[in-house]
Amino acid sequence: MLKKINLPKEAYGVVSLFLVSINLLVSCKNTADTIPIPVPENETITAAIKAQYEDDLKNCIADVKALSKAIIKDSILYYFKAARIDFKRMEPIMSFYNSSNYYGLNKANLPKVDEGDNAEKVIEASGFQALEEAIAETKIDTVAIHGYANDIYSKLKLEQKYNSILKHTDYKFLWLTRQALVRVMSMGISGFDSPVLLLSIPENKEVFASLEKYFHIYKSHFKSEQLFKDWIAALKAAQEALDEAENFNDFDRYSFIKDQLQLMLSLWNQTVTDWQVQFPLKQKLNYGIDSFYDANTFNPNAFKPSYSPEISPELAALGKDLFFDASLSKSGTMNCASCHQPEKAFTDGMRFSKDNQGNFVQRNSPTLLYSSIQQSQFYDGRVENLENQILDVINNEKEFHANTEMIVEKLKKSETYTKRFQELYKQGIDHKSVRNAIAMYIRTLTPFNSKFDRNISGKEDTFTAEETLGFNLFMGKAKCATCHFAPTFNGTVPPYFAESELEVLGVPNTKVWENAMVDEDLGRYYVAKAELKKHAFKTPTVRNISKTAPYMHNGVYDTLEEVLKFYNLGGGAGIGIELENQTLPPDPLELSPEEIKAIIAFMNSLEDQLNEQSL
Repeated sequence: MLKKINLPKEAYGVVSLFLVSINLLVSCKNTADTIPIPVPENETITAAIKAQYEDDLKNCIADVKALSKAIIKDSILYYFKAARIDFKRMEPIMSFYNSSNYYGLNKANLPKVDEGDNAEKVIEASGFQALEEAIAETKIDTVAIHGYANDIYSKLKLEQKYNSILKHTDYKFLWLTRQALVRVMSMGISGFDSPVLLLSIPENKEVFASLEKYFHIYKSHFKSEQLFKDWIAALKAAQEALDEAENFNDFDRYSFIKDQLQLMLSLWNQTVTDWQVQFPLKQKLNYGIDSFYDANTFNPNAFKPSYSPEISPELAALGKDLFFDASLSKSGTMNCASCHQPEKAFTDGMRFSKDNQGNFVQRNSPTLLYSSIQQSQFYDGRVENLENQILDVINNEKEFHANTEMIVEKLKKSETYTKRFQELYKQGIDHKSVRNAIAMYIRTLTPFNSKFDRNISGKEDTFTAEETLGFNLFMGKAKCATCHFAPTFNGTVPPYFAESELEVLGVPNTKVWENAMVDEDLGRYYVAKAELKKHAFKTPTVRNISKTAPYMHNGVYDTLEEVLKFYNLGGGAGIGIELENQTLPPDPLELSPEEIKAIIAFMNSLEDQLNEQSL
């Protein structure tokens, strides 16, 4: 018999709480396997994105594996198209988190060489583009096709084993989203991805379908429900626009960029605010931009050397004075503007430029406009930045025929220069600050204010039907944009803008259209000493091309009509020049006279309005 214990009245509450606590502990212990443990939202989102990516990757692997066993051409083509659709769904994630593997799978169908000690070791082409060209052959080689497919399969399996998504964050998602927009605009709809079968339009629809899935995963992350709805509507509209395209050649790329992609830039900026995202570093594209074609689009500081200060109007003004100062050359008669004249879009208008003795040199002067948005300088791409390009000019005996010590000594004798340098550089006048100041001026030469820029950015509505047709041809049927990438229209590859391509076109030594002889200038070969690099030259910008005649590195063509004729015939291969390493497709473009006229009208619309500060 239990003895009754009398407790004070106030103690009963304490005992009750104790018993409740015991019951809760027992209850939690017994139901630990059934009560979900809350997971932070970002971890849930990352898990969902990984799952979606892994699913697309799994499907791609399955289709490539089936392709590697297929024998009948119809089956090979079926599985190829399916694998490419899967791959484009993976593209936004894979290209961001594993850009090297992505590049290995989606690079141009061209052999590569190591420009170092193994210059003669050729790395044969691989990836989807090499596979596509093999499939497109009239007589298929199943051994070659299966070889390409097996290589792709191995790369995809490696990606599956080492899932690239390590630590996903909001700012990374925004980065990869914007990169996807840039890639579609500059390479996707241009036909770079599918140069033979021309499947780029339906394939790139899948990029937006993929992004739509990822934005649905992020739905709870939006504070503004309307902003989320606007994103979904915009992504669906992009898919519909691509779905409605009748064929590759007729797709209206101008309207797609202006009405679809530019709109998404605005939504992107709103999302940064809605999610309160702080980016850990600046990129080559500025944040807050609402156009890919504007003077504020690019961050010029991202293209300068690490030792360089931030660009400022004062630095640019100092650099401009040095640019036009002939006292920097040994003879005192040559300055930078001798070969790069502002009124001629910073060229000299000559077929071959002249050296400091008045003799012609081997090449002409390329424009300096937009040269800062390049990874390499000179026609042969022999230096990586503007500062090194300037040093090359200073030391070249045919140009300034000086050295930095000589120039520094001259400048220090000027009280004005000495004071300005001391105000702008901690070290005052030295070999780095002199070159950097000139480079700073050149970095301001990216106006992006041409008629085309103003129209596609929605600042005015004066673009003609012919100019619109010309842009669409440039980006499509004529395949100009597969080498001259938008928005800079040079060979610097988006979306990272970290590599400037060189091409072998087969440029003739004289203007003839049959039995031509290739120009004797070997271009990049002088730097790389690799056979594949013979006659390779950097792809220049076509911006301001209306003012930069004559054309090609040797000025062989005087008019844009002649340039378009050369490309329309298939480059050097079309005029009798046989080069095994020609990178320009040798097939005629079959452009009509009206189409050539329209392309030229578009290129003429790229002429900028230079302000007094530039001149």
